[in-house]
Amino acid sequence: MRPSVWAVLTVALLAGFGCERPVPGAREREVAMRAIPNTLSFPRSTITQLSAGTDAAEITLVAPATADEVAAWYRQFLQLNEWQLMSDTKGRDGTMVLHATKDGRPLWITVHPNTGGPETTYTLVGAVVEADSVP
Repeated sequence: MRPSVWAVLTVALLAGFGCERPVPGAREREVAMRAIPNTLSFPRSTITQLSAGTDAAEITLVAPATADEVAAWYRQFLQLNEWQLMSDTKGRDGTMVLHATKDGRPLWITVHPNTGGPETTYTLVGAVVEADSVP
């Protein structure tokens, strides 16, 4: 079974108490759980940063794989979990951006190839989409 972002986040938070990195607060964790629900992280990824506002969250991770492997894994994950892939682009620098939606929730996955190393940095960005209060 693959670890979810939340399982990885929990481990990172517990491990983070011994590091100098800032530990995300309860508000950031709550927004992240609402903005990016049920999204898995690439196997053996490490969370390097979590930031959240009132209705959106961004999680930055590092994976021990190539950018193409990470992007291919997410394409398969999205398809298997009934996300609709809205766009899939690759820039000249090799950065790939996947945009998907599920049940009205947006998800952006940006995969940045690292130069000079075997790891890949990627981000997951999601937003909290509330029902419109106007009929």
